[in-house]
Amino acid sequence: MAKASIFGTEIAIPTNAGSATSFGEATVVRVVNVSGSSATVGIATLVGQTGRFITIPTGTVQYVEKKHTEVLYATGTVRGARVGYTG
Repeated sequence: MAKASIFGTEIAIPTNAGSATSFGEATVVRVVNVSGSSATVGIATLVGQTGRFITIPTGTVQYVEKKHTEVLYATGTVRGARVGYTG
């Protein structure tokens, strides 16, 4: 059974690349889309850069694995928290 250990408080993911966050240099971020429609999450190497994108359907949770130096930003109302994940 997979489980997640919570290492950080859930926050609203910034909505532009200039405000992107690394979630305290997290390598795994639990992302939940509460916007009521599909949302996009971007992963970039630096704050302000355009990143790679994934779409997260409304009402779903995804675990995003990234390098500790990479940052996230999103469209819509998307929340995230730093976690440890074991499968």
